[in-house]
Amino acid sequence: MPLDPKLRELISAGFNLPVGKVDVQELRRIFREISRGEKLIEVKKVEEIKIHGSEADIKARIYYPFREAPYGILIYYHGGGFVIGDLDTYDNVCRAITRASDALVISVDYRLAPEHKFPAAIIDSFDALKWVNENASSFNANKGIAIAGDSAGGNIAAVLAILARNNNIELKQQILIYPTVGIDLTSRSMTEFSKGYFLENDHIIWFASQYFAKPEDVFDFRFSPILAQDFKNLAPALVITAEYDPLRDQGEVYAAKLAEAGVQVTSVRFNGVTHGFLSFFYALEQGKDAIGLIGATLRRLFYNSY
Repeated sequence: MPLDPKLRELISAGFNLPVGKVDVQELRRIFREISRGEKLIEVKKVEEIKIHGSEADIKARIYYPFREAPYGILIYYHGGGFVIGDLDTYDNVCRAITRASDALVISVDYRLAPEHKFPAAIIDSFDALKWVNENASSFNANKGIAIAGDSAGGNIAAVLAILARNNNIELKQQILIYPTVGIDLTSRSMTEFSKGYFLENDHIIWFASQYFAKPEDVFDFRFSPILAQDFKNLAPALVITAEYDPLRDQGEVYAAKLAEAGVQVTSVRFNGVTHGFLSFFYALEQGKDAIGLIGATLRRLFYNSY
């Protein structure tokens, strides 16, 4: 399917991140500007909290749905290559998911590289999951917990699904949105869409150089969940990929590996779009459809409603 004309227009207009060409703080500022959507989507209430983690205090933002409690909880881990992104850049995405799902959504502001190298993001993210698991009743949320993330956040969610199983934390769903699940420089999607489609191979390499503390970190399953020894008994997975995304093939291979291990998997490729399309849900029909798919999955999961 041809690239969506709206996305092609954005890319042609230079709507790209200058990854590796400006300093990290400037890159974060530009990403924040790009991520500002249109009018904010209304939710019932937004609350800022701080979670005391094992290594750091972790900021988080809670989005309450208009639905009456009790709630199901979705913990969301933002994208940005482990280097950029924060609660504000994903504010409207989390608002949209809250409205679509009727879930209580908790967005986690894990520590970023290069100031905090691997595995700081995983440690913070798992600390947040453990805290939510222990404190769900305080939010009147007894319908279960799901986790989700996009890109780097999809990597985090995939890793946490494994850690949750290993630590007897029950998850009802993992939602992996164009995740990175390991280093891949040779697949068809990685070579075919290496340049000119928003996320480029050079960007991936630069983000990795910022994130890793040492080269062998790439072989740690906490970065490369695709190298994990055991995928059995993981939470059911919804894996969303994009046709024009260099990460497309690794996400779909990961979905296949989960399915081979007996995990319930739904894998959906959105055609005509690039990496990051969910963040442009306000302008792209595919983005709206992806938000709708996530919402429907969670409504069925938590409330048995459609």
